[in-house]
Amino acid sequence: MKQAIEFSHTLQQFLHVGARRKSHISYMIVVHEGAALIRLGKQEFLVPKGKGFWIPFNCLHALTVLPSTRYDTVKFSARLTTPQCQEAGFFAVSPLIKALLSELQRHQSKQTFQTTPGVEKNLLNVMADQVTALAVHTNAISPDLPQTEIAQLTRLMKGDKIAEPSALDVHLGCSVNEFEACLTMREALRLSRSGRKLDQIAEALNISPQTLVALAQPILGHPLS
Repeated sequence: MKQAIEFSHTLQQFLHVGARRKSHISYMIVVHEGAALIRLGKQEFLVPKGKGFWIPFNCLHALTVLPSTRYDTVKFSARLTTPQCQEAGFFAVSPLIKALLSELQRHQSKQTFQTTPGVEKNLLNVMADQVTALAVHTNAISPDLPQTEIAQLTRLMKGDKIAEPSALDVHLGCSVNEFEACLTMREALRLSRSGRKLDQIAEALNISPQTLVALAQPILGHPLS
């Protein structure tokens, strides 16, 4: 990081599959459209539209961002001396945090930070103050989900199918079928990164090579190598 606190607004067009690693910074992610998945240990959490998730320094985690997801990230350097939350988890996106993110995005889109660097610094300093009082939780795999949908989401994350009607689409930011396809391609990409060939990946996932090839471009944005 060049600065002690940095903001970025991202429109993730294709599936992003991050490696499982310890964070060398602390950061918050707030989803505006779509959804993201964050794995902590053996448990994975869904961050839907309107929700935020906090990752502290040195936290072992993996981040997956679904296609067409729009989100903000605020990163905090480990060299900061201000106190920060030491636990990972969901946090409430307060009206002030929401307003700060909106203003940071507005200034970034107009590229005014180069001419008014004090604006960015002031906004990020206020955000740093908000971080000191964050209260996080991981008491559910996704906030505000009814128990029935939590059970369905748990099954999907384990790779199982759900046949019954579901209202998960609203929280996933896509259809259940599209979510299943993204999880399949995530596993395919991980196997590809480990050196597996297309036929080996297809066999491991119990899916045809032709299906993997057809899914790769629209989901990953590139062929599965």
